[in-house]
Amino acid sequence: MMRKLMVLIGSLTVATCGLFVVSSRSVSELTGYFRATADTTVDNLTQQIPDAIHDRKLETELQVARQQLIDRQVDLNLSRSQVEQLRQDVTELDASVARRQRLLAEAYPVMKTAVARNQASVRFASTDFSLGDFQKEVDDLMTLQDRESRQREIKRDGLARLEKSWTEGERALNEMRTALEGLDQQVAVLRSRRDQAQVESATLDLISSATAGRQTVAANVSQTVDRLQHDVQKIEARNEARRSLAPADARPGNQVGRAWSRLEALKTYHDAESVQSPASAEADRGAEKKAKKPAEPK
Repeated sequence: MMRKLMVLIGSLTVATCGLFVVSSRSVSELTGYFRATADTTVDNLTQQIPDAIHDRKLETELQVARQQLIDRQVDLNLSRSQVEQLRQDVTELDASVARRQRLLAEAYPVMKTAVARNQASVRFASTDFSLGDFQKEVDDLMTLQDRESRQREIKRDGLARLEKSWTEGERALNEMRTALEGLDQQVAVLRSRRDQAQVESATLDLISSATAGRQTVAANVSQTVDRLQHDVQKIEARNEARRSLAPADARPGNQVGRAWSRLEALKTYHDAESVQSPASAEADRGAEKKAKKPAEPK
């Protein structure tokens, strides 16, 4: 399978090169297309890499930068030790040259007197010398003085350059340290903002899905409620139609109404009879008395 894939890729490459040759295009243009294609492919692959891999890559780069800072700080510390050693050497040379200069200054009047008086021996620095030995000793001291004076000047120049370089290196390391700290803070802030944005995005997705679900549920429930209302109205209309078509006596409502009307009618008769009963009784008693009274003679 892999072999077939390689053969296919090679065939496509050869075909593409052949097309460019036939179309009189330059090789540089073909190279540019290949480079653009490769850049686009790499960009697409980079965008598809998970955030965890990008974070790991960034952390590795920051760790490398921190290690470089540590290594340069070590080199700067070594340079500082060299500066201190060179400063100490210059201080020692200054002291040595100063002591020798005082000694040569003291030797001048002794030498002047010995030469003027043509003395065979002299006494200098609590030591007796012959004139020749004293002259040789003075020559050695002046030679050593010149040599150490030149060494002192060389080391002074080197010390000045090294101190300047050390100061610049210290400044550069401070700037690098500040930039790295700022970068660490920026990365931490950006990661926090990314986490918050992801939480907010998830919340907004939840709200959107809940809103859409609520609308869907409301639509479904509304349809069900509408259907239920329609069924109720249909059943009530059917019952009303059935009541209107039923016989009067068979209607439950009419039976109750008729019983009430009957009761009211009977009450009317009862009330009328109650009013008429005393008058009728009085008339009957009067008729009875009249019948019992004897008739008068004519």
